Amino acid sequence: MKTDLEGFLYPTIDTLRCTECGRCIAVCPAKVELPRREGKFFAVRCDDEQVLFRSTSGGAFTLLAQDVIARDGLVCGAVFDDTFSVRHILSKSISLMRKSKYVQSTLAGCYASIQEALCRGATVLFSGTPCQCHALRLFFSKYLDHLLLVSVVCRGVQSPGLWRDYTTWISCGGSLQFYDFRDKRDRNDGHTVAYAVNGVETSVPMTADRLSSLFNLGLTYRPSCYACPYTRPDNDFDLTLGDFWGVEKSCPQFADHCGTSLVIAHGTRGEACVSRLVQRAKIVACEGHSAMQPALVAPAREPFLRKFLFRDFARAKAKGDNSMPLILKKYGVGQQNTTKK
Repeated sequence: MKTDLEGFLYPTIDTLRCTECGRCIAVCPAKVELPRREGKFFAVRCDDEQVLFRSTSGGAFTLLAQDVIARDGLVCGAVFDDTFSVRHILSKSISLMRKSKYVQSTLAGCYASIQEALCRGATVLFSGTPCQCHALRLFFSKYLDHLLLVSVVCRGVQSPGLWRDYTTWISCGGSLQFYDFRDKRDRNDGHTVAYAVNGVETSVPMTADRLSSLFNLGLTYRPSCYACPYTRPDNDFDLTLGDFWGVEKSCPQFADHCGTSLVIAHGTRGEACVSRLVQRAKIVACEGHSAMQPALVAPAREPFLRKFLFRDFARAKAKGDNSMPLILKKYGVGQQNTTKK
């Protein structure tokens, strides 16, 4: 995998070693269409208040992961590493896997670890973007009985290179200790951004956070996100998870702005997973039309300014500069009014 001028990772082929066997093409999600399978829609809210407030939405991921681990399985999910890069790891510990991380993750080393676990008969729950789930579905087609694929509702992933510049900028040479794209301290459906540098904590409304504004405007997505084939509710995975936006219309009992998970169960295995959560969560079946959202309908449209933003990013990197001061000044909406606690 190599980084391009926009800071995204792409696979490259060593042409001197390639035998042109075609096996990589056979399991490439960009070359093989994903089958469609309708699902049943549920609103899910974890009963454990601590888990709920440590989750982006309603805690459904934690409940599903705990169920797999209780049956001696493993979970593969996205975490921040020591440098706050986003990567997937395979583990029985899921605390770092909670919370949304709106950055393209790397799966370096995960395929070998997952294959070893699947070969010895262990169940593996993989949680990731639809394109990542599709790739695993193709690569591990012989082990699907033991591989539980949980796709997140995804609008797009941001550039790891851009994210690295941002974390460097907010750290100002200090130590970034935590970062939360969707903090729930204000009980506002997680529309607060919070982080800590050298023990000093900062929280801002998402509308005032300029990196969030770039993301919400669709300016920082990977190019393929603007032609995403997975923006539909019938992807053939076991489960689809996301925020249940508009939950107050179909499940007003959850309309307290503390977060509710949208869970789409595709097939009997997905439905069985949901049924095992009944003892630890409030679950309400709902109609699909009440849970639809833009990321389940159509890809995001590429903004005109995107090419200029990443042109500025590439020029700054060529000079060895941090791109953030210029990019946030030119393209960021809102003002970074911080509240330190």
